[in-house]
Amino acid sequence: MTQVLYQSTYGATRRYAKVLAQRLNTTAETLEDFGRLAHAEEGEFAEPLVVLSPVFGPSIAAASYVAHHDLGGRPVACAAVGMALLQEARRKDQMAGILGDKADRVRRFYLPGALYYSRISVAHRQILRGIVGALRLKPSKTDNEKTMIQTYNKDLDQVDLTELDPIVEWAQFETHHSLPNAH
Repeated sequence: MTQVLYQSTYGATRRYAKVLAQRLNTTAETLEDFGRLAHAEEGEFAEPLVVLSPVFGPSIAAASYVAHHDLGGRPVACAAVGMALLQEARRKDQMAGILGDKADRVRRFYLPGALYYSRISVAHRQILRGIVGALRLKPSKTDNEKTMIQTYNKDLDQVDLTELDPIVEWAQFETHHSLPNAH
């Protein structure tokens, strides 16, 4: 059975994790509440692990968790939930750099998130105001930067649960191929 771990700040990642777990017939646990290391014990078959978290600038907790823990030989996937345009997030593949030498062994997914200016912390709002202010002054802007400016200070929910389909397919494939005598 696939193990689903997540970290969520404002709720979009929690939504994805709960639906993913339901679709995989398992439960989702928060990284904060997860007390034991997520690795297979000696002699066990290696159940897949999916770790989800939001993107906060250069930080993606899911990738950091995987990078800093020995997860044995189990199949691992990370999913980053963010506000960047999906094609841009996938092209940049920020998690690859965070994962370092584990990047080739970890499947990476990027999911569209939600940003509710009406709910975010004062500190987060100030950071975004500074970023958007600097972007407005920039002479040449990418499509992603234009979108950030256009959506600034507006509640935006881009969560798309159909984007979980490739993660479900990956987990089901890995579960089947990790079972003893499944090869």
